[in-house]
Amino acid sequence: MEYILIIDVGTSSLKAMLYNSTGNMLYRASKEYHSEYGSNNYVEQNPLTWKEALLFTLKQSGQYIIEKNIRLEAIAVTSQRASVIPVDANGLPLHNAIMWQDKRSIAQCEQLLDQLSLTEIYHRTGLRANPYFSAPKMMWLKDESPEIYVKANKLLGVQDYVVYLLTGLYITDWTQACRTMLMNINTFAWDEDMLKISGISASKLPDLCPPGSRVGFLDSGIASATGLPSGIPVIIGGGDQQCAALALNILQPGYAEANTGTGSFVIAYSEAPQFDDQCRTLCSAAAIPGKWIVEAGIFNTGSIHRWFKEQFYPAGEDVYALMNEEAAESPVGANGVMMLSHFEGSAAPYWNPLAKGLFFNLSLGTRRGDLVRAILEGIALEIAHNISLIENLVKNISVISVAGGLVAFNLFNQIQADAFNKTVIRYDNNEASSLGALMSALITLGVYRDYTEAFRAVSPAEPIIFMPDAINVEKYQRLFKRKDELYQALNQHKIYELFRNSV
Repeated sequence: MEYILIIDVGTSSLKAMLYNSTGNMLYRASKEYHSEYGSNNYVEQNPLTWKEALLFTLKQSGQYIIEKNIRLEAIAVTSQRASVIPVDANGLPLHNAIMWQDKRSIAQCEQLLDQLSLTEIYHRTGLRANPYFSAPKMMWLKDESPEIYVKANKLLGVQDYVVYLLTGLYITDWTQACRTMLMNINTFAWDEDMLKISGISASKLPDLCPPGSRVGFLDSGIASATGLPSGIPVIIGGGDQQCAALALNILQPGYAEANTGTGSFVIAYSEAPQFDDQCRTLCSAAAIPGKWIVEAGIFNTGSIHRWFKEQFYPAGEDVYALMNEEAAESPVGANGVMMLSHFEGSAAPYWNPLAKGLFFNLSLGTRRGDLVRAILEGIALEIAHNISLIENLVKNISVISVAGGLVAFNLFNQIQADAFNKTVIRYDNNEASSLGALMSALITLGVYRDYTEAFRAVSPAEPIIFMPDAINVEKYQRLFKRKDELYQALNQHKIYELFRNSV
Protein backbone atom coordinates (compact mmCIF):
# COMPACT_ATOMS: atom_id res chain seq x y z
CA MET A 1 0.00 0.00 0.00
CA GLU A 2 1.45 3.38 -1.05
CA TYR A 3 1.02 6.49 1.13
CA ILE A 4 0.99 10.03 -0.28
CA LEU A 5 0.84 13.30 1.66
CA ILE A 6 -1.20 15.92 -0.20
CA ILE A 7 -0.67 19.63 0.46
CA ASP A 8 -3.79 21.56 -0.58
CA VAL A 9 -3.29 25.33 -0.40
CA GLY A 10 -6.71 26.96 -0.45
CA THR A 11 -7.79 30.58 -0.15
CA SER A 12 -8.90 30.24 3.47
CA SER A 13 -6.77 27.33 4.77
CA LEU A 14 -3.85 25.03 4.05
CA LYS A 15 -4.45 21.32 4.56
CA ALA A 16 -2.10 18.36 4.71
CA MET A 17 -3.92 15.08 4.07
CA LEU A 18 -2.38 11.62 4.24
CA TYR A 19 -3.98 9.18 1.78
CA ASN A 20 -3.33 5.61 0.86
CA SER A 21 -3.46 4.38 -2.73
CA THR A 22 -7.17 3.45 -2.49
CA GLY A 23 -8.20 6.99 -1.57
CA ASN A 24 -8.68 6.51 2.16
CA MET A 25 -7.71 9.59 4.15
CA LEU A 26 -5.80 8.43 7.22
CA TYR A 27 -4.93 11.82 8.68
CA ARG A 28 -5.74 15.48 8.15
CA ALA A 29 -4.10 18.60 9.56
CA SER A 30 -5.18 22.11 8.65
CA LYS A 31 -4.55 25.72 9.53
CA GLU A 32 -6.80 28.63 8.64
CA TYR A 33 -5.76 32.11 7.58
CA HIS A 34 -7.44 35.17 6.12
CA SER A 35 -6.77 37.48 3.23
CA GLU A 36 -6.74 41.20 3.88
CA TYR A 37 -9.43 43.17 2.02
CA GLY A 38 -8.38 46.79 1.65
CA SER A 39 -9.59 49.88 -0.15
CA ASN A 40 -9.12 50.41 -3.89
CA ASN A 41 -10.01 46.77 -4.61
CA TYR A 42 -6.87 45.48 -2.89
CA VAL A 43 -6.85 41.86 -1.69
CA GLU A 44 -3.55 40.71 -0.17
CA GLN A 45 -2.12 38.02 2.08
CA ASN A 46 1.13 37.78 3.99
CA PRO A 47 3.09 34.91 2.38
CA LEU A 48 4.43 33.93 5.78
CA THR A 49 0.94 32.71 6.67
CA TRP A 50 1.43 29.95 4.07
CA LYS A 51 4.89 29.12 5.38
CA GLU A 52 3.60 28.92 8.96
CA ALA A 53 0.63 26.81 7.88
CA LEU A 54 2.88 24.51 5.84
CA LEU A 55 5.27 23.93 8.72
CA PHE A 56 2.41 23.43 11.19
CA THR A 57 0.56 20.87 9.08
CA LEU A 58 3.72 19.03 8.02
CA LYS A 59 4.82 18.75 11.65
CA GLN A 60 1.42 17.42 12.71
CA SER A 61 1.44 14.97 9.81
CA GLY A 62 5.02 13.95 10.54
CA GLN A 63 4.15 13.01 14.11
CA TYR A 64 1.30 10.79 12.89
CA ILE A 65 3.48 9.19 10.20
CA ILE A 66 6.19 8.38 12.74
CA GLU A 67 3.73 7.04 15.32
CA LYS A 68 2.11 4.73 12.74
CA ASN A 69 5.45 3.73 11.20
CA ILE A 70 4.25 4.72 7.73
CA ARG A 71 6.60 4.79 4.75
CA LEU A 72 5.79 7.96 2.82
CA GLU A 73 6.20 7.65 -0.96
CA ALA A 74 5.77 11.27 -1.98
CA ILE A 75 4.38 14.70 -1.20
CA ALA A 76 2.07 16.20 -3.84
CA VAL A 77 1.00 19.85 -3.99
CA THR A 78 -2.19 21.42 -5.31
CA SER A 79 -3.07 25.06 -4.84
CA GLN A 80 -5.20 28.09 -5.58
CA ARG A 81 -4.19 29.93 -8.75
CA ALA A 82 -3.40 33.39 -10.15
CA SER A 83 -1.96 35.09 -7.06
CA VAL A 84 1.48 36.76 -7.27
CA ILE A 85 4.36 36.75 -4.75
CA PRO A 86 7.63 38.59 -5.57
CA VAL A 87 10.63 36.98 -3.85
CA ASP A 88 14.29 38.02 -3.63
CA ALA A 89 17.40 35.98 -4.45
CA ASN A 90 17.05 34.14 -1.14
CA GLY A 91 13.39 33.27 -1.76
CA LEU A 92 12.16 35.80 0.80
CA PRO A 93 8.90 37.62 -0.03
CA LEU A 94 9.32 41.30 -0.89
CA HIS A 95 5.62 42.19 -0.75
CA ASN A 96 2.35 40.71 0.36
CA ALA A 97 0.87 38.28 -2.12
CA ILE A 98 -1.48 40.05 -4.52
CA MET A 99 -4.41 37.64 -4.41
CA TRP A 100 -6.45 36.27 -7.26
CA GLN A 101 -9.48 38.34 -6.16
CA ASP A 102 -7.48 41.61 -6.31
CA LYS A 103 -8.74 44.21 -8.81
CA ARG A 104 -6.08 46.92 -8.62
CA SER A 105 -4.65 46.19 -12.08
CA ILE A 106 -7.51 47.39 -14.30
CA ALA A 107 -5.22 50.01 -15.87
CA GLN A 108 -2.64 47.33 -16.70
CA CYS A 109 -5.33 45.29 -18.46
CA GLU A 110 -6.12 48.32 -20.57
CA GLN A 111 -2.42 48.62 -21.43
CA LEU A 112 -2.44 45.04 -22.71
CA LEU A 113 -5.55 45.70 -24.78
CA ASP A 114 -3.84 48.70 -26.36
CA GLN A 115 -1.25 46.27 -27.76
CA LEU A 116 -3.36 43.23 -28.62
CA SER A 117 -7.11 42.83 -29.03
CA LEU A 118 -9.15 40.86 -26.52
CA THR A 119 -9.69 38.15 -29.13
CA GLU A 120 -5.95 37.87 -29.88
CA ILE A 121 -5.07 37.60 -26.20
CA TYR A 122 -7.87 35.09 -25.64
CA HIS A 123 -6.82 32.80 -28.48
CA ARG A 124 -3.17 32.91 -27.35
CA THR A 125 -3.70 32.39 -23.64
CA GLY A 126 -7.25 31.08 -23.23
CA LEU A 127 -7.86 34.05 -20.91
CA ARG A 128 -9.29 37.55 -20.97
CA ALA A 129 -7.31 40.65 -20.08
CA ASN A 130 -8.64 40.84 -16.54
CA PRO A 131 -7.23 41.71 -13.09
CA TYR A 132 -8.15 38.15 -12.04
CA PHE A 133 -5.00 36.83 -13.71
CA SER A 134 -1.34 37.12 -12.81
CA ALA A 135 0.26 39.19 -15.60
CA PRO A 136 -1.64 42.43 -14.84
CA LYS A 137 -0.67 42.07 -11.16
CA MET A 138 2.98 41.64 -12.16
CA MET A 139 2.70 44.72 -14.39
CA TRP A 140 1.19 46.69 -11.49
CA LEU A 141 4.23 45.83 -9.37
CA LYS A 142 6.52 46.97 -12.18
CA ASP A 143 4.58 50.23 -12.63
CA GLU A 144 3.73 51.14 -9.04
CA SER A 145 6.52 49.48 -7.03
CA PRO A 146 9.47 49.39 -9.46
CA GLU A 147 11.99 48.93 -6.65
CA ILE A 148 10.26 45.68 -5.69
CA TYR A 149 10.01 44.50 -9.29
CA VAL A 150 13.71 45.18 -9.93
CA LYS A 151 14.74 43.43 -6.71
CA ALA A 152 12.47 40.45 -7.36
CA ASN A 153 14.36 37.35 -8.40
CA LYS A 154 11.12 35.51 -9.19
CA LEU A 155 7.41 36.26 -9.43
CA LEU A 156 5.68 33.21 -8.03
CA GLY A 157 2.20 31.81 -7.62
CA VAL A 158 1.13 30.31 -4.30
CA GLN A 159 1.80 26.74 -5.47
CA ASP A 160 5.21 27.81 -6.78
CA TYR A 161 6.06 29.41 -3.42
CA VAL A 162 5.08 26.26 -1.49
CA VAL A 163 7.08 24.08 -3.91
CA TYR A 164 10.05 26.40 -3.35
CA LEU A 165 9.70 26.05 0.42
CA LEU A 166 9.60 22.26 0.05
CA THR A 167 12.41 21.84 -2.49
CA GLY A 168 14.35 25.09 -2.89
CA LEU A 169 13.49 25.09 -6.62
CA TYR A 170 11.52 27.57 -8.73
CA ILE A 171 9.16 25.44 -10.81
CA THR A 172 5.56 25.78 -11.91
CA ASP A 173 3.33 23.56 -14.03
CA TRP A 174 1.08 24.16 -17.02
CA THR A 175 -2.13 24.28 -14.97
CA GLN A 176 -0.77 27.18 -12.91
CA ALA A 177 1.10 28.92 -15.72
CA CYS A 178 -2.02 29.00 -17.88
CA ARG A 179 -3.56 31.41 -15.33
CA THR A 180 -0.80 33.98 -15.72
CA MET A 181 -1.80 35.25 -19.22
CA LEU A 182 1.83 34.62 -20.17
CA MET A 183 1.62 30.97 -21.30
CA ASN A 184 0.47 30.02 -24.78
CA ILE A 185 -2.45 27.64 -24.25
CA ASN A 186 -1.79 25.89 -27.56
CA THR A 187 1.90 25.09 -26.96
CA PHE A 188 2.21 25.04 -23.13
CA ALA A 189 5.22 27.39 -23.36
CA TRP A 190 5.78 30.99 -22.25
CA ASP A 191 4.43 33.20 -25.04
CA GLU A 192 7.11 35.57 -26.37
CA ASP A 193 4.62 38.19 -27.57
CA MET A 194 2.74 38.27 -24.25
CA LEU A 195 6.06 38.64 -22.40
CA LYS A 196 7.01 41.49 -24.72
CA ILE A 197 3.80 43.50 -24.47
CA SER A 198 3.50 42.99 -20.71
CA GLY A 199 7.14 43.89 -20.12
CA ILE A 200 7.60 40.91 -17.81
CA SER A 201 11.04 39.33 -18.08
CA ALA A 202 11.02 35.57 -18.64
CA SER A 203 13.94 35.33 -16.22
CA LYS A 204 11.59 36.33 -13.40
CA LEU A 205 9.28 33.38 -14.07
CA PRO A 206 9.73 29.84 -12.76
CA ASP A 207 10.56 26.93 -15.06
CA LEU A 208 7.64 25.12 -16.70
CA CYS A 209 6.75 21.44 -16.38
CA PRO A 210 3.73 19.23 -17.11
CA PRO A 211 1.30 18.58 -14.23
CA GLY A 212 2.13 15.44 -12.33
CA SER A 213 5.88 15.99 -12.63
CA ARG A 214 8.40 15.06 -9.95
CA VAL A 215 10.02 18.44 -9.36
CA GLY A 216 12.48 17.79 -6.55
CA PHE A 217 12.93 16.32 -3.11
CA LEU A 218 11.98 17.47 0.38
CA ASP A 219 14.54 19.94 1.67
CA SER A 220 16.58 18.78 4.68
CA GLY A 221 15.75 21.95 6.61
CA ILE A 222 12.00 21.46 6.22
CA ALA A 223 12.44 17.77 7.00
CA SER A 224 14.27 18.42 10.28
CA ALA A 225 11.72 21.07 11.30
CA THR A 226 8.76 18.75 10.72
CA GLY A 227 10.03 15.27 11.52
CA LEU A 228 9.59 14.02 7.97
CA PRO A 229 12.48 12.23 6.26
CA SER A 230 14.44 14.33 3.78
CA GLY A 231 14.66 13.27 0.16
CA ILE A 232 10.95 12.45 -0.27
CA PRO A 233 9.90 13.16 -3.88
CA VAL A 234 7.75 16.27 -4.35
CA ILE A 235 5.16 16.11 -7.14
CA ILE A 236 3.22 19.02 -8.63
CA GLY A 237 -0.39 17.87 -8.82
CA GLY A 238 -1.58 21.07 -10.47
CA GLY A 239 -4.10 23.83 -9.92
CA ASP A 240 -6.80 23.10 -7.39
CA GLN A 241 -9.64 23.30 -9.87
CA GLN A 242 -7.94 21.10 -12.46
CA CYS A 243 -7.17 18.53 -9.76
CA ALA A 244 -10.76 18.67 -8.53
CA ALA A 245 -11.90 17.85 -12.06
CA LEU A 246 -9.91 14.59 -11.94
CA ALA A 247 -11.55 13.51 -8.69
CA LEU A 248 -15.00 14.43 -10.01
CA ASN A 249 -14.60 12.14 -13.01
CA ILE A 250 -14.27 14.92 -15.59
CA LEU A 251 -12.22 12.59 -17.73
CA GLN A 252 -14.35 12.41 -20.87
CA PRO A 253 -16.82 14.46 -22.94
CA GLY A 254 -20.36 14.87 -21.56
CA TYR A 255 -19.35 15.47 -17.94
CA ALA A 256 -18.86 18.75 -16.13
CA GLU A 257 -18.32 19.81 -12.54
CA ALA A 258 -19.25 22.68 -10.28
CA ASN A 259 -16.83 23.09 -7.38
CA THR A 260 -17.93 25.64 -4.77
CA GLY A 261 -15.36 26.78 -2.24
CA THR A 262 -14.47 30.43 -1.67
CA GLY A 263 -15.58 30.91 -5.27
CA SER A 264 -17.16 28.50 -7.74
CA PHE A 265 -15.65 26.95 -10.83
CA VAL A 266 -17.43 25.16 -13.64
CA ILE A 267 -15.22 22.85 -15.68
CA ALA A 268 -15.74 20.53 -18.65
CA TYR A 269 -13.22 18.21 -20.33
CA SER A 270 -11.90 18.89 -23.84
CA GLU A 271 -9.55 17.12 -26.22
CA ALA A 272 -8.60 20.43 -27.87
CA PRO A 273 -8.60 24.14 -27.02
CA GLN A 274 -12.13 25.58 -27.12
CA PHE A 275 -12.91 29.30 -27.44
CA ASP A 276 -16.18 31.16 -26.87
CA ASP A 277 -17.06 33.64 -29.62
CA GLN A 278 -17.59 36.35 -26.98
CA CYS A 279 -14.57 35.35 -24.86
CA ARG A 280 -16.76 34.60 -21.83
CA THR A 281 -15.40 31.17 -20.92
CA LEU A 282 -11.75 30.29 -20.34
CA CYS A 283 -9.56 27.60 -21.85
CA SER A 284 -7.00 26.15 -19.44
CA ALA A 285 -4.51 23.33 -19.28
CA ALA A 286 -5.97 20.21 -17.69
CA ALA A 287 -4.31 18.25 -14.91
CA ILE A 288 -4.07 15.47 -17.52
CA PRO A 289 -0.91 16.44 -19.44
CA GLY A 290 -1.67 17.51 -23.00
CA LYS A 291 -5.43 17.93 -22.46
CA TRP A 292 -7.58 20.99 -21.85
CA ILE A 293 -10.55 22.14 -19.81
CA VAL A 294 -13.21 24.71 -20.62
CA GLU A 295 -13.75 26.74 -17.49
CA ALA A 296 -15.88 29.50 -16.05
CA GLY A 297 -15.20 30.95 -12.63
CA ILE A 298 -17.20 32.97 -10.10
CA PHE A 299 -15.22 35.04 -7.62
CA ASN A 300 -17.46 34.90 -4.57
CA THR A 301 -19.88 32.15 -3.62
CA GLY A 302 -18.98 30.13 -0.54
CA SER A 303 -17.25 33.22 0.85
CA ILE A 304 -20.62 35.04 0.80
CA HIS A 305 -22.24 32.21 2.76
CA ARG A 306 -19.39 32.38 5.28
CA TRP A 307 -19.57 36.19 5.45
CA PHE A 308 -23.30 36.05 6.16
CA LYS A 309 -22.73 33.51 8.93
CA GLU A 310 -20.07 35.68 10.57
CA GLN A 311 -22.13 38.87 10.33
CA PHE A 312 -25.65 37.69 11.16
CA TYR A 313 -25.45 34.48 13.20
CA PRO A 314 -24.12 33.97 16.73
CA ALA A 315 -20.99 31.87 17.10
CA GLY A 316 -21.56 28.19 17.77
CA GLU A 317 -20.78 24.70 16.54
CA ASP A 318 -24.14 24.21 14.78
CA VAL A 319 -24.40 27.59 13.05
CA TYR A 320 -24.26 26.17 9.52
CA ALA A 321 -26.90 23.59 10.42
CA LEU A 322 -29.12 26.41 11.71
CA MET A 323 -28.58 28.39 8.51
CA ASN A 324 -29.50 25.36 6.42
CA GLU A 325 -32.62 24.72 8.52
CA GLU A 326 -33.82 28.31 8.17
CA ALA A 327 -33.09 28.35 4.43
CA ALA A 328 -35.14 25.16 4.01
CA GLU A 329 -38.13 26.90 5.59
CA SER A 330 -38.01 29.53 2.83
CA PRO A 331 -39.70 28.50 -0.46
CA VAL A 332 -38.21 28.43 -3.94
CA GLY A 333 -37.58 32.06 -4.80
CA ALA A 334 -36.78 33.00 -1.17
CA ASN A 335 -40.07 34.89 -0.75
CA GLY A 336 -39.03 37.28 -3.52
CA VAL A 337 -35.48 38.02 -2.35
CA MET A 338 -32.75 37.79 -4.99
CA MET A 339 -28.99 37.89 -4.42
CA LEU A 340 -26.36 38.88 -6.99
CA SER A 341 -23.06 37.26 -6.01
CA HIS A 342 -20.69 39.96 -7.30
CA PHE A 343 -19.35 40.99 -3.90
CA GLU A 344 -15.81 41.38 -5.30
CA GLY A 345 -16.68 41.88 -8.95
CA SER A 346 -17.87 39.46 -11.61
CA ALA A 347 -15.82 36.96 -13.54
CA ALA A 348 -17.84 34.74 -15.91
CA PRO A 349 -20.38 35.35 -17.30
CA TYR A 350 -20.23 39.17 -17.12
CA TRP A 351 -16.51 39.91 -16.60
CA ASN A 352 -17.16 43.18 -14.80
CA PRO A 353 -14.61 44.00 -12.09
CA LEU A 354 -16.79 46.93 -10.94
CA ALA A 355 -19.89 44.80 -10.29
CA LYS A 356 -21.02 44.58 -6.67
CA GLY A 357 -23.11 42.23 -4.58
CA LEU A 358 -26.78 42.89 -3.96
CA PHE A 359 -29.78 41.65 -2.00
CA PHE A 360 -32.84 42.84 -3.94
CA ASN A 361 -36.53 43.10 -3.05
CA LEU A 362 -36.25 43.16 0.73
CA SER A 363 -39.30 43.98 2.81
CA LEU A 364 -40.18 44.16 6.49
CA GLY A 365 -41.51 40.65 6.09
CA THR A 366 -38.13 39.31 4.94
CA ARG A 367 -36.67 36.74 7.30
CA ARG A 368 -33.07 35.79 7.90
CA GLY A 369 -33.70 32.39 6.32
CA ASP A 370 -34.94 34.09 3.13
CA LEU A 371 -31.56 35.80 2.81
CA VAL A 372 -29.71 32.51 3.30
CA ARG A 373 -31.93 30.84 0.70
CA ALA A 374 -31.34 33.77 -1.66
CA ILE A 375 -27.58 33.28 -1.25
CA LEU A 376 -27.83 29.59 -2.17
CA GLU A 377 -30.13 30.32 -5.12
CA GLY A 378 -28.02 33.25 -6.33
CA ILE A 379 -24.92 31.05 -6.32
CA ALA A 380 -26.71 28.21 -8.14
CA LEU A 381 -28.17 30.55 -10.79
CA GLU A 382 -24.76 32.12 -11.48
CA ILE A 383 -23.28 28.62 -11.87
CA ALA A 384 -26.18 27.66 -14.15
CA HIS A 385 -25.43 30.66 -16.34
CA ASN A 386 -21.85 29.50 -16.75
CA ILE A 387 -22.89 25.91 -17.49
CA SER A 388 -25.03 27.23 -20.35
CA LEU A 389 -22.00 29.06 -21.82
CA ILE A 390 -19.77 26.00 -21.60
CA GLU A 391 -22.45 23.77 -23.10
CA ASN A 392 -22.35 25.93 -26.23
CA LEU A 393 -18.77 24.69 -26.72
CA VAL A 394 -18.84 21.22 -25.18
CA LYS A 395 -22.11 19.70 -26.27
CA ASN A 396 -24.50 17.36 -24.48
CA ILE A 397 -23.51 17.83 -20.86
CA SER A 398 -25.90 15.57 -18.97
CA VAL A 399 -24.31 15.17 -15.54
CA ILE A 400 -22.82 17.77 -13.18
CA SER A 401 -20.53 16.53 -10.42
CA VAL A 402 -20.50 18.89 -7.42
CA ALA A 403 -17.98 19.41 -4.64
CA GLY A 404 -16.85 21.98 -2.10
CA GLY A 405 -17.99 23.06 1.33
CA LEU A 406 -21.58 23.99 0.46
CA VAL A 407 -22.39 20.56 -1.00
CA ALA A 408 -22.46 19.21 2.56
CA PHE A 409 -26.01 20.60 2.53
CA ASN A 410 -28.41 18.50 0.45
CA LEU A 411 -30.67 21.54 0.15
CA PHE A 412 -28.00 23.30 -1.90
CA ASN A 413 -27.46 20.21 -4.06
CA GLN A 414 -31.17 20.00 -4.86
CA ILE A 415 -31.25 23.72 -5.63
CA GLN A 416 -28.35 23.13 -8.02
CA ALA A 417 -30.11 20.23 -9.77
CA ASP A 418 -33.25 22.34 -10.21
CA ALA A 419 -31.36 25.48 -11.32
CA PHE A 420 -29.17 23.51 -13.77
CA ASN A 421 -32.03 21.25 -14.94
CA LYS A 422 -29.50 18.42 -14.93
CA THR A 423 -28.63 15.40 -12.85
CA VAL A 424 -26.30 16.41 -10.03
CA ILE A 425 -24.04 13.85 -8.39
CA ARG A 426 -22.05 14.23 -5.22
CA TYR A 427 -19.18 11.90 -4.38
CA ASP A 428 -18.44 10.94 -0.79
CA ASN A 429 -15.15 12.84 -0.53
CA ASN A 430 -15.65 16.59 -0.58
CA GLU A 431 -11.88 17.12 -0.74
CA ALA A 432 -11.89 16.87 -4.52
CA SER A 433 -8.73 18.91 -5.11
CA SER A 434 -6.60 16.78 -2.80
CA LEU A 435 -8.07 13.55 -4.17
CA GLY A 436 -7.28 14.67 -7.73
CA ALA A 437 -3.71 15.49 -6.69
CA LEU A 438 -3.54 12.00 -5.20
CA MET A 439 -4.66 10.49 -8.52
CA SER A 440 -2.00 12.50 -10.35
CA ALA A 441 0.73 11.40 -7.93
CA LEU A 442 -0.28 7.74 -8.08
CA ILE A 443 -0.06 7.76 -11.87
CA THR A 444 3.35 9.46 -11.70
CA LEU A 445 4.53 6.76 -9.28
CA GLY A 446 3.27 4.05 -11.61
CA VAL A 447 0.64 2.68 -9.23
CA TYR A 448 -2.14 3.06 -11.84
CA ARG A 449 -1.97 3.05 -15.64
CA ASP A 450 -4.33 5.92 -16.38
CA TYR A 451 -6.74 8.41 -14.81
CA THR A 452 -9.83 6.25 -15.28
CA GLU A 453 -8.20 3.38 -13.38
CA ALA A 454 -7.00 5.79 -10.68
CA PHE A 455 -10.48 7.30 -10.33
CA ARG A 456 -12.13 3.91 -9.90
CA ALA A 457 -9.54 2.95 -7.28
CA VAL A 458 -9.81 6.08 -5.13
CA SER A 459 -13.57 6.70 -5.53
CA PRO A 460 -15.19 3.25 -5.23
CA ALA A 461 -18.39 4.40 -3.48
CA GLU A 462 -21.51 5.19 -5.51
CA PRO A 463 -22.33 8.91 -5.55
CA ILE A 464 -25.49 10.51 -4.16
CA ILE A 465 -27.76 11.53 -7.04
CA PHE A 466 -30.06 14.57 -7.14
CA MET A 467 -32.62 14.73 -9.94
CA PRO A 468 -34.22 18.00 -11.06
CA ASP A 469 -37.81 18.62 -10.03
CA ALA A 470 -39.83 19.73 -13.08
CA ILE A 471 -41.94 22.27 -11.17
CA ASN A 472 -38.89 23.85 -9.52
CA VAL A 473 -36.98 23.84 -12.82
CA GLU A 474 -39.66 26.06 -14.35
CA LYS A 475 -39.50 28.45 -11.39
CA TYR A 476 -35.71 28.69 -11.54
CA GLN A 477 -35.81 29.36 -15.27
CA ARG A 478 -37.91 32.44 -14.52
CA LEU A 479 -35.54 33.44 -11.72
CA PHE A 480 -32.57 32.94 -14.06
CA LYS A 481 -34.07 35.46 -16.48
CA ARG A 482 -34.79 37.93 -13.65
CA LYS A 483 -31.21 37.63 -12.36
CA ASP A 484 -29.80 38.55 -15.75
CA GLU A 485 -32.28 41.39 -16.24
CA LEU A 486 -31.42 42.80 -12.80
CA TYR A 487 -27.68 42.76 -13.56
CA GLN A 488 -28.19 44.30 -17.01
CA ALA A 489 -30.36 47.09 -15.59
CA LEU A 490 -27.70 47.98 -13.00
CA ASN A 491 -24.89 47.84 -15.55
CA GLN A 492 -26.68 49.73 -18.34
CA HIS A 493 -27.61 52.56 -16.02
CA LYS A 494 -23.98 52.75 -14.80
CA ILE A 495 -25.00 52.12 -11.19
CA TYR A 496 -21.71 50.30 -10.52
CA GLU A 497 -19.70 53.25 -11.80
CA LEU A 498 -21.78 55.64 -9.70
CA PHE A 499 -20.84 53.79 -6.53
CA ARG A 500 -17.27 53.00 -7.60
CA ASN A 501 -15.75 55.34 -5.05
CA SER A 502 -16.90 56.08 -1.52
CA VAL A 503 -18.68 59.37 -0.90
